[in-house]
Amino acid sequence: MRPIDLRSWLALCAVVAAAACTAKSDTQSDTAIVTGDTSMAAPATATTTPAASTTSSSTAAIVPININTATDAQILAIPGMGPRMLREFKEYRPYTSIEQFRREIGKYVDKAEVARLEQYIVIK
Repeated sequence: MRPIDLRSWLALCAVVAAAACTAKSDTQSDTAIVTGDTSMAAPATATTTPAASTTSSSTAAIVPININTATDAQILAIPGMGPRMLREFKEYRPYTSIEQFRREIGKYVDKAEVARLEQYIVIK
C-alpha cells in the first residue's frame, strides 16, 4: 500500500466531515445528483467566518483531477458526489476522451450536471 499524499488526505477529511454534518442518507444525496439537483453541492462562495477563512482560499480554485487515476477520496471530494456516482465514474475507466465522459455520465445526470462535473476532471 502506498502512502496517501497531503491533498488526498485533506480531501478525505473534507468528505468525512461533510458526511458527518448532513442529516440526509447517501441514497438521498445520490438521488439529488441523479435528478440534477445541486442543492446538496458545496456552496461556491467563500464564507467570512474567521475559522473558514483559511480554507476558503483553497476551495476557491478548482484543481481538476485525472479521472482515470483518481482515488475514491479524490472523486468523492467533488462537490455533490456520492457513492453511486463514484461507482459510475469508475465503471467506465479508462476514459479516452471528454466526449466519452459526457456520453457515459450523461446516462445518470442531465447535461448541466455533466458540464458542472467536467470542471473537476481531466482525462489523461
